[in-house]
Amino acid sequence: MSNAATVIAVVGASGGLGASTLSLAVGRRLAVTGPPSVVVDLALGGGGLDVTAGIEHVAGRRWADLAGVRGAVPAGPLLEVLPGDGGCRVLSAGGPGPAVVPPGAVRDVLDTVGTAGVPVVLDVPAHSPHRANAVTRATTVVVLTGLTTRALADVDAAVEALVGLVEELPQAPDLRIVTRGPAPSAAVLDDIEAHLGVGHLAHLGDDPGVPRDAERGLWPATSRDTVRRCADLVVAAARVPGAVGRAS
Repeated sequence: MSNAATVIAVVGASGGLGASTLSLAVGRRLAVTGPPSVVVDLALGGGGLDVTAGIEHVAGRRWADLAGVRGAVPAGPLLEVLPGDGGCRVLSAGGPGPAVVPPGAVRDVLDTVGTAGVPVVLDVPAHSPHRANAVTRATTVVVLTGLTTRALADVDAAVEALVGLVEELPQAPDLRIVTRGPAPSAAVLDDIEAHLGVGHLAHLGDDPGVPRDAERGLWPATSRDTVRRCADLVVAAARVPGAVGRAS
């Protein structure tokens, strides 16, 4: 992707943590505070990030429509046909068409999006076959983790794999952790940082307003909730690499 572009990969260390919600919130906050943005759904076999965004009814191209892409295509026209709202477009799975998009098409579409000169958010689910393709393009990688024993084992494995992917890159992305769930103590966060060797960026706490907004079909971070506060910290860190903050 373009060296000038902000590319944020949001990686779920485990399933069910809300990585897609955070990805969309980051995309919306990028667009609100800067140029238009695009969020790319890399759960290609899923129901679609457009549903999480509340725009599944909006006409536009989805991944299934791009399964035949080969080589470079013009970035501007591609982005223009994606559904979106509030300055943020979404390349989503779901919809009619083939369930499987060839890896070559995924690579070529990501290459195209990367030439558009707009901020990009890559929504990378746990164990995604496209994880390497995403994180090696990113300027910032945010790993979302829970705090249970199993979740911490998952993030340990995820960070080890991510470090292996990026350590040989000419310019490695800024790697940060976002924790999820009941607020941990500062001592717990310090232990996580020390064990993983990765800075803690923010904590995404539970907020009853988030699922309520989701059921109303609202884009994540529409309300002034915990997801918006966390997304704002991610955006700030991505714009100033190395910046670290904590939010509850």
